[in-house]
Order: sequence, then C-alpha cells, then structure tokens
Amino acid sequence: MVKKLANAKSSNRKVIIIAITIIIILVLLVVINNCRLNSLVYIKIKGWSTVDLRFSRAERNGISYALYGNCNFQNGKVKLPYSVYDLKKNKMQSLNRQMKEYGNWKFISRNPDSILIEDSKDFFSGKYGVEFGIAKSDPIEHQPDTLWVLLSNDSTHIVLNKLSSLVRNELYQKWLE
Repeated sequence: MVKKLANAKSSNRKVIIIAITIIIILVLLVVINNCRLNSLVYIKIKGWSTVDLRFSRAERNGISYALYGNCNFQNGKVKLPYSVYDLKKNKMQSLNRQMKEYGNWKFISRNPDSILIEDSKDFFSGKYGVEFGIAKSDPIEHQPDTLWVLLSNDSTHIVLNKLSSLVRNELYQKWLE
C-alpha cells in the first residue's frame, strides 16, 4: 500500500513537472514572438524622419494644423516638431517646445500595429495606428524610393518619410516584410 502511494506521488510529480515545462515553453514562445514583432516595428520606425507636409495634419479644437519638421524615434524617446502651421490664420504657431525636447513612445499592440506617444505639451499625445509603405520613384528621375510611416488616429495623420538611399539595405529589405 505504501509502495502504491509512493508510485502515485512520483507519477503526479512527473505530470506536474511536464505540465510546468510545457507552460514555460509556451510562455517563452509567446514572449519571443511578441519581442520579434515589436522589434520589427521598432526597426522600421527608429531614427530620423521628415514630416511630409502634403499629408500631415492635426485637428485641435476645430483648428487644422499642418505639421512639418523632423521626428526622431530612439529607445523610448521621440523628438517631435516644435511648431505647427495654423491653416486658418495662415501663420506659424509655436508649441512652446524646446528644440531638444523629447516625448516618450512605446509599442502597445500588434495587429494592428499601434504605438503610444506621451508629449509634455500634449499636442501629439495619444495612441496611433502605424502603417508602413514604399513610394517607388520613377527610374527615369534617378531618385531613391521613399520609405514612409503613417501614424494616425481620429484627429492626427502624420506621414514620415525616409529616403531609401539613406537607410541600410537590411532595413529596406525588412520594410518589405
């Protein structure tokens, strides 16, 4: 009887160890996959980009603003434009931001890709959907392709451009993924 109890306890321990091992493996697979997807978005968005004036707009309190300038996404920090163009008043407006001031950003979801930007002046704060694309150039013009990033939410559409001639070939290949 004692031997049967010992065998049952040993058998239960093996089942528990196997179950825990399987759970750990599954958790690791989910974490690794999430990190890989997160890093793909990070690889594409990081670095300097130019705001495309033709397609970038922000609506705040019934006022439309054209966005211009440069953005730089690095290690959880983002340099955002420090002024905008008030389309109604037809003049430049300062966001009272220092040229070197950075906000924070982080990847928040996959499918659809989304990031969260926290801006000390709150102008750009919010959740943004993220899309990537390539604007092929005309081969006759001998211009490089433009890699673009669209950050959008209900009130803001920011199109960021990176010239393909300024990015490494590995990034250009990842952009196609």
